[in-house]
Amino acid sequence: MGAGPAGSSAALAAAREGARVLVVDRKKEVGTPVQCAEFIPLQVLQRYSRAAGIVCQGVSEMRTHLPNGEVISTRLRGAVCSRARFDKYMAGLAASAGAEIICGASAYRFRDGAVSVNLNGRVWKIRPLVIVGADGPTSIVRRWMGLGGPDCVRGRQYLLALARRLGTMEIFFNNEIPGGYGWVFPKGEVANVGIGVERSYGKSSLSVLYNFVKELHHKNIVKNARPLAVTGGLISVGGPAEIRRKNMVLAGDAAGHCHPVSGAGIANAIFAGELAGETAARAAARGNMSILAEYEEACRLFLDPGLKRAAGKRRSLSPLWGKGPQQLSAALKKNWIAFEDYYQD
Repeated sequence: MGAGPAGSSAALAAAREGARVLVVDRKKEVGTPVQCAEFIPLQVLQRYSRAAGIVCQGVSEMRTHLPNGEVISTRLRGAVCSRARFDKYMAGLAASAGAEIICGASAYRFRDGAVSVNLNGRVWKIRPLVIVGADGPTSIVRRWMGLGGPDCVRGRQYLLALARRLGTMEIFFNNEIPGGYGWVFPKGEVANVGIGVERSYGKSSLSVLYNFVKELHHKNIVKNARPLAVTGGLISVGGPAEIRRKNMVLAGDAAGHCHPVSGAGIANAIFAGELAGETAARAAARGNMSILAEYEEACRLFLDPGLKRAAGKRRSLSPLWGKGPQQLSAALKKNWIAFEDYYQD
C-alpha cells in the first residue's frame, strides 16, 4: 500500500525477486500533492538521481537559528528536490521491474484474508499473500494490524519567492513553534518555507506559519507572504513501532521510521522498503510468513537504535518549550541533530 519512497522501494525489491506485485495508492497521481520539505540526503541521490529535473538546488550546509540569537552552521550534503518527480521516478523503476501500480484507489477493508479496493466506485477484492503497509502516518494497514496511530506533529508549508538566493538550508527554533521548528529550504529563486507544530500545545499551525513567514519577510529572507503553492500533512515523530503481524509488515512513516527530532524520513523509508520488499517476496514464494521476522529483526538492528535515541531526545525537550531563550537554547544543543551533544548520553 502506498507509492511513496517506502512503497516503491518495496515494490521494486519484491519485483526483482520475482514476486507478483500490486501497489495501491490513494493519490490520483504518484507524488502529488507533495507533503514534504523536499530535502533528499546525498546517499539517496547517489543511488537515485538519474532522472532529469529531480534536483532543484544542491546544498552542503544547514544553519540552525537558536532562540537566544546564536546561529550554528553544520555540514549537511544533499539537495532540495522535486519530490513529485523523485516519487514518480521511484515508482517508474518499480513498474519497469514488473510491479503494477494503481493510483486513485482506496484499500478500505481487510476481512478473511481479502483486501477490498475501491477505484472510481468500482469495488474488487484481492487476496495478497503478504501486505506491505507503506501508506504513511494515517496508515490503514496499521489499523488492520490492530495498532493505534503514531504520534505526529502537524506540518504546514508554503512555496515562497526569496528576497535573495540562499546557499544554505535554514532552521529556526523559538517558542512560537512549540514542539517543532521552522524551515527555509531553497530551490533557486524560491524556497519551501514551513513549520512543524506539536498538536498538544494547542496552537494553530496556519497561524504559526503565518507569523513565521511575516518574520522572514521582515528579515528580508522572503520577498513577500504570497504563497505560490500550499501543502501540509502529518509528520510521524513517535519513533519505531511494532511492524509485523501475521502476513503484514509496515515500512516508512507507517512504521515510525521518520526521525522523531528532525522529521527526516526518506533515507529510512527507502532502506526499510527495500528490506520489506525482499523479505515479503521470499515469504510469499515459500508460503512461510515466519520469514517476515527477518525484516523485523533487520529494522530492530539497523534503524531502531537511532530512532529510539531520537525519540528519547524529543521527550527530553518536550517540557522545555515555553522556557526562556537561554534555557531552551541550551536544551536544543543537547537534543537537536546539528550539535555534538546530541550524540552524547
